[in-house]
Amino acid sequence: MDTKHLNPLLGALDDGYRHRPHEMLGFFISGVMSLWGLPEWQTIPEETRPKVTEAIEAYADIVGSREPFEDIIGPLYMEMASRGGRQQLGQYFTPWGVASMMAQMTAGEKPEDTGQLIKVCDPACGSGVMLLAFAHHALFNWGEDALIRLAVTGCDIDAYCARVMALQLVANCNIFNLKLGEVLVLRGDSLFPDKGMETIVHATAPTVPNVLPPQAPERLAALVDAAHAHPDVYQHELFVA
Repeated sequence: MDTKHLNPLLGALDDGYRHRPHEMLGFFISGVMSLWGLPEWQTIPEETRPKVTEAIEAYADIVGSREPFEDIIGPLYMEMASRGGRQQLGQYFTPWGVASMMAQMTAGEKPEDTGQLIKVCDPACGSGVMLLAFAHHALFNWGEDALIRLAVTGCDIDAYCARVMALQLVANCNIFNLKLGEVLVLRGDSLFPDKGMETIVHATAPTVPNVLPPQAPERLAALVDAAHAHPDVYQHELFVA
C-alpha cells in the first residue's frame, strides 16, 4: 500500500516521546470534532495543540487532493500502528480496492426516487471504508441527486473507529461541498444494540425533512434484522435496506 501521500499527516502526528501514536490520533479526532461544535472527546494538552492544528490542516489538504470519500484515516491508522502503536491501534481495515468492488456489487443500478432515503448500514464499520466506498460509488455513478437521498448508518464497538468514520464522512461533505441525506454513527456492540449505544454523530442534509429518527438502538436493530434477511449481502458487512 502506497502511503506517501500521508507523510505530511504522519509527520504532524509524530510528537516524539511526549505522546504515543494512539494518543495523538485521539487528540486529532478531538480537534476536528471540536471544530464542528462538538465536545472534545479527549482533552488536548496545550503544548500539543500546534501539532494538532498542523495535523488538521494536513488532513484537509490530503482529502482535497484525492477523490471524494476516499478512505484516508484507515491507512493512516494502520501506518501509525506499524510505527509503534500496535498494542492500542492493532486493527486492519478493508483495502480501498476491495471496498470499492464490494460497494459496486452491493449498489446495483441507480434506485428510483421514491421519496424515501436509501438506507445503507455497516454494523462493524471500522474506519468507515465500506460506507465511504458506497458514497463514492453513489456520487460517481448515480450523481449528487442520489447522494442526497443516501442515509448511511455505521456502528463500531471501538471508540476510535466510530469517531474516525464520523470524521471522514462529515469532513468529505464539508471539503467537497457535498450533501448526504443522513449520517448516523454509533459506538457500541451491534449484536446488542439496546445496551449502552452511544450516538457519535447524527446529521441530516438541510433539504431532508427534519423528522427525528428512531432511537439509535431501534434503528440499528431494524437494520441488522434487514441484513439477516439478506445473508448474501450481510456476510460482507454492508447492506442496503
